[in-house]
Amino acid sequence: QSVDAIRKAVENGTRKFRSPAELIEAVMGQSLDGMAAELGGLSETLDGIEDRIVCDAWHSERQALVDARRQLVVIHRQMATLTSLFRHLDHSHRNDLPDPVNDMAARLSHRAHTLYHDGEQLQARTRLLQDELMAKLTMQSNQLLYILSVMTAVLLPMTIISGLFGMNVGGLPLLDSPIGFWVVTAVSLLVACAVYLFVRRLGRV
Repeated sequence: QSVDAIRKAVENGTRKFRSPAELIEAVMGQSLDGMAAELGGLSETLDGIEDRIVCDAWHSERQALVDARRQLVVIHRQMATLTSLFRHLDHSHRNDLPDPVNDMAARLSHRAHTLYHDGEQLQARTRLLQDELMAKLTMQSNQLLYILSVMTAVLLPMTIISGLFGMNVGGLPLLDSPIGFWVVTAVSLLVACAVYLFVRRLGRV
């Protein structure tokens, strides 16, 4: 895309280059501008995701964060290649190249390194957001497990009592009493309430 944009500018007569170094710098500058724009867009995307995570509206942000991190990985690899290339050109071949090429390599190396550093910061930010999102997911899972544990603990005594009184054997208490059902129900509810209060107290402790 950068090469095509520079080619169109040359054909339209809006850009003229006095040396190959200027042409290379224009093409690479166009590419770096595109990457900088993408990093800026990703930064705004992460700002929105971070705001929604902080405001507890994070339930639909997991996929958006994964997509942003994947795009950052692609850009970061390209930036790493460019940074390594121009750093090598600037440091290893300075004595072999003319001054205009050395100056061009130094400028592009500095700019590529700056964008590479910005990309690293955004990647670190995405990792922190993913950690925070996973912490919220874990907290939600723990709350659900706690609710299920409380329900299980509350219903267990009632299940045991109903199982005992459901046995078809002789000698069951309250078998001939007209209020036997209500007595057993009241006992089950009292035991369930006691268990619930006990579990809540353990949870607060």
